Amino acid sequence: MSRSSTSAGIWGFGFACCVGLATVQAQASSIEISPVRVDLSARARVGVLTVRNTGEEDAVMQVSLIQWPAANMPFAIEPTRDLLVTPTTFRLAGGAQQMVRVGLLGTVPLQTEAAYRLIVEEVPEAQEQNTTRMRLVVRHDLPVFVAPAAAPLYKVHMEIDCSPDGAGLHMHNLGNSHLKVLRIALLEPQTHTTPGDWKTFEYLLPGGEARWLLSTVAPDAQAVTYTATAYTEQGSFPADVQNQCR
Repeated sequence: MSRSSTSAGIWGFGFACCVGLATVQAQASSIEISPVRVDLSARARVGVLTVRNTGEEDAVMQVSLIQWPAANMPFAIEPTRDLLVTPTTFRLAGGAQQMVRVGLLGTVPLQTEAAYRLIVEEVPEAQEQNTTRMRLVVRHDLPVFVAPAAAPLYKVHMEIDCSPDGAGLHMHNLGNSHLKVLRIALLEPQTHTTPGDWKTFEYLLPGGEARWLLSTVAPDAQAVTYTATAYTEQGSFPADVQNQCR
């Protein structure tokens, strides 16, 4: 069982990656951020993050905001003017911390939640040519959500569909707010078997879709009704689904 494909509506966040800038001995700044998500609304128009340098060396940090990629442009990087972040650059001494504020400039969306990505990354500095260390820089990628004026609606549609690579469990977020997906489970009630059980940690935006391959469900299997359950931070969503690959 494996994850087969995803639209741009689902994305894992809160990670940090490192990039090497020299050779031989490796050393990295230890940059921590809390919280790992920003939630804004009409009542909470400003969010505050704390960036900590738990290492010993100074680090120059840069903060930027981009729109969440659209489904037809999954790798697009588009800056946004809907939000304001301050400061955008700062030097962080070893053991020090810095408050970063993210504010909503305009009005909240009316019907559907808006989503953005906050990038907090270390800016590489020039090193001595004869250095024997490899400097690793850190990049954090965090989600920013702006709740709509309308009440949140959490609704999903799940089905077993068919494609050239076989049967798959397809999930579609039909609500107006994101879902933080923690686990997807598929149960065959008659035999009490579990054709699919995936632990995940991803955000599914409104209108977003995801699909997981079902290696134990044959494309020509009979029309058995399964119970699919999506476990999310917003609650669990059970649904009866049938194999459509017949």
